[in-house]
Amino acid sequence: MKLGRFIIDTHVHAQRHAAGPEFKKSGKTDLKKIKYNDLASIMRHLVTYDNSKRLLYDMECYQVDMCILHPAFGMSNELNVDLVERYPDKFVALVSPKDLADKAMKGEAEWTIEAACEELDRHLSTGKFVGIGEGMPSNPTRKTTYSQTERMDELRKVMEVAQKHQVPVRVHTGSPMGYHITYTRWPENFHPNWVRDIAAEYPDVPIIFDHGGMQGGRWDTLVLEAIQVAANHDNVYLETGLYWTELYYEALKDPNVGAEKLMWGTDWGASIPTQTQIGQHPQTFAAQVSKEGLVRHQVDVMGWSLKQVNRLNISQDDMNLILAGNALRVYKIDFPLTRMFKMVD
Repeated sequence: MKLGRFIIDTHVHAQRHAAGPEFKKSGKTDLKKIKYNDLASIMRHLVTYDNSKRLLYDMECYQVDMCILHPAFGMSNELNVDLVERYPDKFVALVSPKDLADKAMKGEAEWTIEAACEELDRHLSTGKFVGIGEGMPSNPTRKTTYSQTERMDELRKVMEVAQKHQVPVRVHTGSPMGYHITYTRWPENFHPNWVRDIAAEYPDVPIIFDHGGMQGGRWDTLVLEAIQVAANHDNVYLETGLYWTELYYEALKDPNVGAEKLMWGTDWGASIPTQTQIGQHPQTFAAQVSKEGLVRHQVDVMGWSLKQVNRLNISQDDMNLILAGNALRVYKIDFPLTRMFKMVD
């Protein structure tokens, strides 16, 4: 039985990095010895290719109706737009200021938040994108740690662009445990509470926490902090695709969060493997393990994640909100019938 009337994976990467040729250039031919940070160091310079055949296979396999495509770490806005145009009933896309990031990495332009926002504004004006993400734009050439005031002022400028175009933004939280995600890139990643200020200042802009505080590992510290922020602000939502079942209940039992603040999204395509530790809690969870090297197969995160959702003993109407209803409402995605989801016009 299908788990919901309509199912949207709100966090998908339909592109994959062609890393093999670049590693061969540097003499790294034994893929078993290549670490995640080796990949992270070259990822922004790599060519990405269309990986939608595998994505469409998994969507059919698990009865997922639609995906929200994220550009990240060198992935192309243009390729995502092409996928949306080829499969308009399957995909919608978010946008990031990739052109500026590419030029900055090549030394052809200076990265500033103003220039990044100009690029976002230009792309959003085409009507081809439904939001900003993955995460908030940040300077890929930066070498020093952000101060909170400096970074918050950057986030405010992004919020102004989102407010102008009436689209949601994504704030990244958590770490897959393989790459080094640092304060130099996304300091707000480790401080969901920073979002309280921009949520209060821009109450009409929906903010979705990428991963809801859980991108990898077994520690729930950031999850609990993200839940608290969502409970305190009507415009803050939690993406939940890498939650194990008990983490869903942590959010659902808060009356100021509940099913209406949760959006299912798996990070499909990020190739974060699922770890199994029999007899431990949680017994399964997503995490990259550095000593094991890169995962080369297409990790089946949709199957694992939907299994966690299937264990929830909640009403089907609440399940439908988590699996699609909230995303339809927040991202303003058309649905052919009215009154099929609670809280959706």
